[in-house]
Amino acid sequence: MRSINFIPLVLLVTVHFANAQATAFSLHTSSDQEGQFVQEKHLTVLTQPFVTKGNYHYQKNIGLIWHTQQPVESKIKITTEGVSERQADGHFKSLTSSSQFSELLLALFSGEQQSLQQQFYIEQQDNRLTLTPKSAQIAGVILKISLLIKDNGIQQIVLYEPEGNYTNIFLNQLKSPSGQD
Repeated sequence: MRSINFIPLVLLVTVHFANAQATAFSLHTSSDQEGQFVQEKHLTVLTQPFVTKGNYHYQKNIGLIWHTQQPVESKIKITTEGVSERQADGHFKSLTSSSQFSELLLALFSGEQQSLQQQFYIEQQDNRLTLTPKSAQIAGVILKISLLIKDNGIQQIVLYEPEGNYTNIFLNQLKSPSGQD
C-alpha cells in the first residue's frame, strides 16, 4: 500500500512543467502551491483502476504534503531528509531515509532545472512533455513520465512503470495560496 502512495508523489511534483518550451523548458513555480488530484492506479492484475482523491501542499522551505482523502485517508510528507507518513498520534514516521527521490520531487516543485536535466532526458512534442530517467536506479521504478499541458497548466500526468503498471493523475484544480504563479 505504501508504494501506491509514494509513486503518485513522483508524478505530482511534475506539475510545474506547465510553462515548458519546445527546445528548452522553463519552470515557473511559486514557493507556495496547492491543488487537488484524482489518481487512477492501473495494475496489470486488476480489471479496474484503484482510484484515490485528495490534495497536496508544497512550501519551498518546508516540503511537500500529499494528502490522500479517499478511499483511505493518509498523509505523506516529503522533505530533503526523506519521506514520512503521518501516524494516528499526528506525528510523522519515516518511510525512507533515502533522499534521492525526495530531492528529485522537491527539485520539480522548486523548478530546479539543472537538477532535472541531470536526472531526466526531457522531450516535448506539441502539448505533451516526456521525462525519461537517465539513471538505472530511477528507471527501475519509473520508465517514463508523460505530462499533458493545456492552458498553461498540467492537466494529466502519466507514470509508466517497468512491470506494465501505470498511474494517471488528473489535476482538477491547481493554485498557489497567495494567488501568485
